[in-house]
Amino acid sequence: MLKCFVLFQFTADLEEMEAAFGAGADDECGRQLERNREEWENIPLNVAVIGNSGVGKSSFINAIRGLTADDEGAAEVGTTKNTMEIRSYEHPNNPMLKFCDLPGVGNDLFPRSTYLADIDVDRYDFFLLLTADRFTENDTWLGSELCSLSKKYFFVRTKMGVDISNNSEAHPTSHNEEAVIEFIRRDVTKHLRENGLEDVPVLLIDNYKLNKFDFSKLQVQLIKDFPQQKRTALIFSLQPTSVDMIGLKVAELRSRIWWRAAVSGAVGAVPILGASIAMNIGIITGEATFYFEQLGLDSKSSQRYAKLHSFDYVNIQSIICSGLRTELVGTVTEKVVGKIVKRIIRRSGSKLALSTVTRFIPLVGSVIGASASYTGTNSALNEILDKFEETAIDVLKFTADGVAKETDTSAETQSRSNGEVEDTLVRKSSRRCHS
Repeated sequence: MLKCFVLFQFTADLEEMEAAFGAGADDECGRQLERNREEWENIPLNVAVIGNSGVGKSSFINAIRGLTADDEGAAEVGTTKNTMEIRSYEHPNNPMLKFCDLPGVGNDLFPRSTYLADIDVDRYDFFLLLTADRFTENDTWLGSELCSLSKKYFFVRTKMGVDISNNSEAHPTSHNEEAVIEFIRRDVTKHLRENGLEDVPVLLIDNYKLNKFDFSKLQVQLIKDFPQQKRTALIFSLQPTSVDMIGLKVAELRSRIWWRAAVSGAVGAVPILGASIAMNIGIITGEATFYFEQLGLDSKSSQRYAKLHSFDYVNIQSIICSGLRTELVGTVTEKVVGKIVKRIIRRSGSKLALSTVTRFIPLVGSVIGASASYTGTNSALNEILDKFEETAIDVLKFTADGVAKETDTSAETQSRSNGEVEDTLVRKSSRRCHS
């Protein structure tokens, strides 16, 4: 039954693979699977980021791409002039994903009357409307227009860290961060409701505090509301910066395993000496490397993550190597993936050997070979993905603990400072009373 299913689904793949092996081009099968695996990279994704000057569009575009203002390809941060032209910025993980910096509504070059045509509104898959304060009449007008066109969008309130800090300085004894956040959320929601936009998501973020507020929620909500046919490409493009994002990536990666295992099973049924073992190892290694990079465990991703969150890259790399039981090396990708694949292959060795031995038995042997290859590959990929997910979450926990300690230290310092001020005032008051 399995053989029939595999052959029915993957006849074209088998014919190409068998021809490749017959011609001695063993690597062609790997290249074919690689082409299929990379189909998502050919899907264009365009996200419009709209807002007036000074609301943090550039720093947001950098943050969601995992960049700082000093990185190559980063949007320029710190200028105060109005955006007068549309600028597109590619995501470093996927150049087909572009975040486009659009001017706000209502200036001389982009008046309401022609705004939607000027920005070519149908070009974009999603719209993020940013402000650092209250949303203006032009913002709510644009929201209503997008709604009438059935376009998906969010309102995003930026610079929450600045608001929290200002409130703390203004109310040193009564400051309550959660109360400030809740007040801002209610205020923004009330303003939008008064303008007929009560059903639109409102996300509160700070572009320099990605582990706080709603930044990770924004990414997850963006994926949820993105066009269905483009959702996979967006999941594979964004950074795994939260447990929820890791969960989305793992679910998407796991949904591919049956296909990879089925191709492995189909190749297990091909009566060519050496093909089954070679293809199982090739499929597992290639797919595991993709998982490794998707979950941010490779050196390039972890270096970028460490820089963005101001953590020591060596410490993050140590957690990755410890979780995956490998030595600390300069570039961990190939060695880590290779070692894990070898461990899994050894555990699955009897199944792979069975597919090699029975491959030459007519019909029955091919069915057993396909079944063994399918089962072994499926089991190996699931085990590898589980381990990578666990390690990626360990990295997040490490960075979250670091942020918590930093916050606690800052709060303790502020409290000590407030106490010292109060003591000084008490001493001064006491001296005045005695005098």
